[in-house]
Amino acid sequence: GHSLISEPIKTYTKNNVRSLQDIPFKEPLPGLFIFEEFISIEEELHILEAIKDKSDGPKWKSCSFNGRHLGKRWGVHCNLREKKVTCAEHDLPSFFHTIIFPKLLGLKSMKGIVPNESNAIEYRKSMNHYLVSHVDNRHLSKEPIANLSLAGRCLMKFTNVKNGVGCVQSEIKILLKARTLQIMTGKARYSYSHGIDKGDIIDDRRVSLTMRESPLTRLGNGI
Repeated sequence: GHSLISEPIKTYTKNNVRSLQDIPFKEPLPGLFIFEEFISIEEELHILEAIKDKSDGPKWKSCSFNGRHLGKRWGVHCNLREKKVTCAEHDLPSFFHTIIFPKLLGLKSMKGIVPNESNAIEYRKSMNHYLVSHVDNRHLSKEPIANLSLAGRCLMKFTNVKNGVGCVQSEIKILLKARTLQIMTGKARYSYSHGIDKGDIIDDRRVSLTMRESPLTRLGNGI
């Protein structure tokens, strides 16, 4: 394969990353880490305001690629069909750097990665929105995937896709409350699919922010 090129990112040091190794979390599946009340209500409201459509940013669009919902994205672009990662069209909004990353990057389960892309999904219960069960691409993004729930609750379904090998449960549904951070690594990332069934959006509206680190590939050469 061709060598990867790096993307300039904001530098995070011990001075601006909080040490959060001791904050409480749950691990309902091996490698699945759940941190409730990861942000405050005020921070949640700030983020929800910041992701509204603006003249110079990405717009909410109806999506049907892996379910039915609304979506927008920032940061580098993972082209799953062409297996390429290309430069950002829209930079990550400032709240990632001021609110989320100073807490997120201090977590051991993030394994030192710094997300350079995020996609937002908005689910509406009244519109029967859902997320098709899937396993995120193994090759374009690094192992840890972080997801922050905003505005409302859902049940996320994890289903073993490895025929039970080395896994404790074949299927489990996990309640994700507003302001909950979820980090998927290891078996939870690679041995289980994740999705949200129709009817498992509990409140009228739920917004999720999914964050990954995806190294840029050399333009036109694949990986």
